[in-house]
Parts: sequence; structure tokens; C-alpha cells
Amino acid sequence: MDFKRLSLAVILILFAVSLSFAKKNKKSGVKSSLSEAKANGSAVEMPNGENGEENGEEGGDEAAESTWQLLEWEDDTQRLTLRYEVIVEQRDKRGRYTEILRMETKDNTPQIKIEPALEPGFYRYKVVSYNLFNVAKADSDWEEFTIYKAYKPRVTGTSVSVNLNSNIYLDYENDGIITFDGRNLFMPSENPDDISFSDYVLKEDKGRKILPAEILEHSDNDRKIKFRFNMDDLDVGKYQLVVRDASGLTNDPDSGNLLTVRYKKWMDLNISAGYVCPFVLFDETIEKYFGKMMFPLSGTARITWFPYKRRWGHLGIGISASYSWMMAEMDGYKLKSNLGMAHLYFAYSHPFFNKRLSLEAHIGAGITALLGYQFEFDHDIKSDPQSSLNISFMAGVAGQFFVYKHLFVEVAADFVMYFIPDDMTFGAVLPSAGVGWQF
Repeated sequence: MDFKRLSLAVILILFAVSLSFAKKNKKSGVKSSLSEAKANGSAVEMPNGENGEENGEEGGDEAAESTWQLLEWEDDTQRLTLRYEVIVEQRDKRGRYTEILRMETKDNTPQIKIEPALEPGFYRYKVVSYNLFNVAKADSDWEEFTIYKAYKPRVTGTSVSVNLNSNIYLDYENDGIITFDGRNLFMPSENPDDISFSDYVLKEDKGRKILPAEILEHSDNDRKIKFRFNMDDLDVGKYQLVVRDASGLTNDPDSGNLLTVRYKKWMDLNISAGYVCPFVLFDETIEKYFGKMMFPLSGTARITWFPYKRRWGHLGIGISASYSWMMAEMDGYKLKSNLGMAHLYFAYSHPFFNKRLSLEAHIGAGITALLGYQFEFDHDIKSDPQSSLNISFMAGVAGQFFVYKHLFVEVAADFVMYFIPDDMTFGAVLPSAGVGWQF
């Protein structure tokens, strides 16, 4: 009998200590989170969860529906917990909260299914844990959450204002205005209390994302929306409009949701010819024997092919050639020669002022040749013609101003240099002007 009384006394003491501990620790041990779930055309704002979802027809305007939501949490004292109680309150238009739901778990599993699912709106909840004596020992802080209306967006048509199709040609002037047709295309969120809205981003197939500069029009039935994009952000590539509704639902790929940005002319071929006047900067041999550094009887031609065109510029390769007649009359002799140059180069070009002007930079290597240079003395005495062929390097700039359609005037300046070990170093500037045609 004494043993039974002692046991009962110990149990009562433990029970009293447990009650005292529970009162002192009302905010400890429980961390809760609501899983993402769609409910009756709605979706919970917070991530990391499960839901029982039944999507409506893809092409319809009805919301995606589900029948339940899963609420789960973490509890550091789960082993000492008998059960949990969940309290849910809803916020009205005045910002006041009213209790609408109180649920209990069957055991100490830290989750509970909300069924039927909550309607779209603004809510808060907390979790109360009960110890092994079925006494409330701790409760979590209130957690606010929003359930948004969930509508599956769809984009079925793309139209560029300039040409009324889904292509933007960078060869021509564009205003960046694009209209998209589809379903469930809502306006973006305008205030924190919105529970139905859409976010828009234009996504390139390489992953780059572009935001609209502004919304110009939006239909009342949410089936059409018109944007203006900054044309400087659009480069060659394929794009799709990604629409994300308030719940996180996004549109599926659709053949009608494809914007192609490209050049209608996939390549440019520039052919030009004109006048050039080589000016030798350094070469002791030419100055010594010719007595001058300029040779105005000259001409040049250039072909440049640009197969890679982007908004930031065009890349290509080209070949240039020039010819100069060199002659000098000195005391006691005449000196005649031919100066020829040919170079293969890489070129970069960028158009300006609505493609009316193009500026080009190029660099390359080739051959510079002095051909048939010969001394002529009195009494018809001539030296044997001599020639030299040397590898040379060139770099230069050019500008093409289009005066009529594909006809352009070109101004250029190149620097050419070659070395002959232990003999001479040749360097010259070749300013030129000419006309050309772009194919």
C-alpha cells in the first residue's frame, strides 16, 4: 500500500511540473510552414509542400482546382508530444482576423491535411502542441499566408506591330510593340491585396530574360495584352513569352508563342573600289632612291563578307588589294617600280543612324611586293629589273555611308608594315576613298 501511494505521489508531482513547464514555454519548440497548394482555383504563397490537384482544361478560363492542402511543421520535442492542434484565422477587408478552422492530429505526426481546401484570401495560423499528459505545452507564432486564385495561362498568338507576324527584322526600324493572344493573361499586381495577377517575361532560347518596358493595352476578357519592349534588349534569337500567374502556374510551350528576331538579310557582301594614296612613314631605301614618300598614282579595291550579324555588330572576313606606280627622276637616273599589296583580314562592323552609316575595323596579314624596280641611266642604260615579295601585316578602319539603297561611299585608312631582317623595315599609311555596293 505504501508503494502505491508513493507511485501516485510521484506521478502527481511530474504532472504538476509538466503544467508549470508548459506555462513557462508557450512559444518554444514548434516551427511551422504551410505547403504550397492550390485550392478551388487558388494557391498558397509559401513553398515546399504538397497538394491534391485536379487541373481544369488547358485552354479554358477556369481556375486550376484541388481538393485539399497539406500543412506541415517541425517540432524539436516531437517525441514528448501526444498530438497537435492547428488554428486558422481569416483576415477581412478591415484587417481583422476571425477564427474559421480548428483541427487536431490523431498522433504526433507534424502535419495535417486541410480538406476541403481554403478559398482564396488572406489567412494566418498557429500550431499548438500537447504533451504526453494531453496538456498544451507550446504553440508557434502566428504565420500569415495568402491563397491566390490559380489560373493556367496560355499564349497562342504573337504579332509584331510593324509587320503583323511573329518576326522582328533588325534590318529595319522597329518600335518594339508586340501583341500576345491567349487565355488568362491578367494585369500585373498593382497592390499587395491582389490575389489574381500575372507576371510576364520574354525568355530567349539561350536563357536570357527580358522584361517589358511598358504595357500598352489589355483586353477586358484577359485574352490579349500588348507590350512595348526596348529594342536594344532584343538580339538575334528565338523567344517565348513566359506568363506566371499569382499561384505560380506558368504557360506551356505553344507554336503560337514564338517570337523570332533576326536579320532578313542573313549576310552582307560589300564590294568597293577607289583611289588610294600610300604615304611611306619609314623606309630609308625608298626615301634615299625615290626622294619622296608619297605615290599618288594608285588605286584600291576591297571585298568584305559579313556572315555573322548581331545587334552588337557584324563579324566577317575580307580581302583588299592596292596598286601604286612609283617613279622618280633624279640627277643621272630614273627609277621605276610597282608597289602591290594584298591582304586577307578579319573585320568588325557596326551600323549607326538607322543603317545609314557603318563603321568598320579590320586587321590581317598578306603580301607587299615591289615589282620590276629598275634604274635607267643616260645613253639608254638600264639595270636588270628586280622584285621583292614580303609578308606584311595590316590594320585599319573604314566607314561606309549609304547614299542610295545599297550604294555607299567609303572612306578608309590602313597601316601596312613588313620587315626584312638585317635590311629594311617598311611602314606606310594608305588613306583611300571610293564607292561600293552592298549585296
